[in-house]
Amino acid sequence: TLNGAEVALRDAAINRLAKRIEGRVLRPGDADYDGARRVWNAMFERRPALIVRCASVRDVQTAVSFAREHELLTAVRCGGHSSSGQSVCDRGLVIDLSSMRRVQVDPVARTVRADGGCLLGDVDAAAQAVGLASTFGVVSHTGVGGLTLGGGMGRLQRQFGLAIDNLREVQVVTADGRLLIANEQRNRDLFWAVRGGGGNFGIVTAFEFRLHPFAYPVTTRSFQYATDDARKVLAAYFDYANEAPDELWLTTTLSRSASGDAIVSVSGNFMGAPDRAEPALRALGTFGKPIGTRSGSIKYLDIQKVADVGSRHGRYHYAKSGMLGAMDDHGSRDRLIDATVGFFLDQALPGTKASLLLMGGAVNRVGVDATAYPHRSAMHNIDVGGDGDTRTDGERYVDWGRRYWTGIEAFTGGGFYVNSSIDDDERRIRGNYGGNFERLVAVKTQYDPANLFRLNANVRPRARG
Repeated sequence: TLNGAEVALRDAAINRLAKRIEGRVLRPGDADYDGARRVWNAMFERRPALIVRCASVRDVQTAVSFAREHELLTAVRCGGHSSSGQSVCDRGLVIDLSSMRRVQVDPVARTVRADGGCLLGDVDAAAQAVGLASTFGVVSHTGVGGLTLGGGMGRLQRQFGLAIDNLREVQVVTADGRLLIANEQRNRDLFWAVRGGGGNFGIVTAFEFRLHPFAYPVTTRSFQYATDDARKVLAAYFDYANEAPDELWLTTTLSRSASGDAIVSVSGNFMGAPDRAEPALRALGTFGKPIGTRSGSIKYLDIQKVADVGSRHGRYHYAKSGMLGAMDDHGSRDRLIDATVGFFLDQALPGTKASLLLMGGAVNRVGVDATAYPHRSAMHNIDVGGDGDTRTDGERYVDWGRRYWTGIEAFTGGGFYVNSSIDDDERRIRGNYGGNFERLVAVKTQYDPANLFRLNANVRPRARG
């Protein structure tokens, strides 16, 4: 149950649930159970008591009512991509939306409506078929729901904003089983909260987004540098960040291969007209003395799948992330660079990485309190961790990542991207939302006073009475 106690669910109650839904109720031992309980991050091996595979919004309402009536620990699964594995739970109930994947594009209004179980690739394919694009995601098998509710980063964010900045409306099943529409006119407090507050407030069964014309091939270029140049490369990255065009999706990464070889890579995707790409991409080769380069041109749909294999389901993943400001104070910047490069080189572990992702642009042209997502002054996202193929790999990454983070966290001011949250406690979650936190608590208390939806970067409701 929600309070950690055990409760016996009688067969009769489960059978009544199964008869009331269009989808399926899975129990341990059923043929599809093991596949349904597996999630993207293999670090989390959990065995729920029941999995409700919903086929409709009514199914979701029925499952939520069942969870509430029995006070069951409840997880919500869309794409199953939760870094923290919280789209599944031990001995509780999983409400699974993965069968709900309808996508409807209106090419005239330039909008798309996507069911709560859709994957990014579903929306990308439908939008690109009419020369349009959404702003979110870099791995096509990520769920639209979880990605969007945490903010929704993507290659077009510096031009058009995060997924939440392009969200027009949501359809939400709340903890009391109601189906609500939330937008700028209706249930505005709920609409504000779901834009960055995660899955705290209900189950979103449909999203409506603005789309943007995008029919360009994406021009790409990456440069590889030796680790001897790492400090120089990171300093140049920070300098260039302040003048980079909004069309540039830019990452700088220190990484080790599975064999332990280390390299620094600077990768740019120019998300605009190809004839404007050269100056922006050429600059990336001036960060140091390149030891290798790669360039190309690729369709938008294809670049959205480039990371699919490396980020495939079933790998063992650990990461810690945080937001950085513009790093204009060179003393602070140099200390961050020393901490980042020093630990990475001294604590060699195959399969690990430390990445910097350029934020800014349109993301920063939204008020800090306009949505629950608070990081409107952040210029960079820093992420450290690793991905491997065995549990032993994963356990090593947990230790490595936590130790790494002790030297970096002070530079972040406590802010982080909740979609990367794995082991963040209540203190860090409160600090993450800053001035938006108390408003989130108020919305949580209104829509989920019993904290049914708690398997997330949890905002706790106010105590009753």
